[in-house]
Amino acid sequence: MFEKCKLICLGEGKADWLAKGGDAALVCSVDQLRGMLLIGEELPEKIVFDGSLKEFIRLFPERTPEESCEAVNVYLEQGVAEWENDHWEFFTCRAAVLGCCSGFYLSIVNKKDIK
Repeated sequence: MFEKCKLICLGEGKADWLAKGGDAALVCSVDQLRGMLLIGEELPEKIVFDGSLKEFIRLFPERTPEESCEAVNVYLEQGVAEWENDHWEFFTCRAAVLGCCSGFYLSIVNKKDIK
């Protein structure tokens, strides 16, 4: 199922992912991803992120919300694997720009399980 996903969020599931044959060298930390986004480096086609989906999305608003939404949706629309509650969830979704009194932020919408 991992091959269908452009984004794998390990959260607390790093050991499980590695046990299933995942390559530790491909794992991108929060600091590595933040650095890539800050300097405008092109992101890899597939990301294995050492954190949760929520943490992943929170890194993108460091750019403008609209650009962030576009960049993150490239990964979300193609498929996400996330370790949550001691099991893997596989789904597609989209991020949308929402606003409130404290400013704009990205939020997940249209979450659908991958069958």
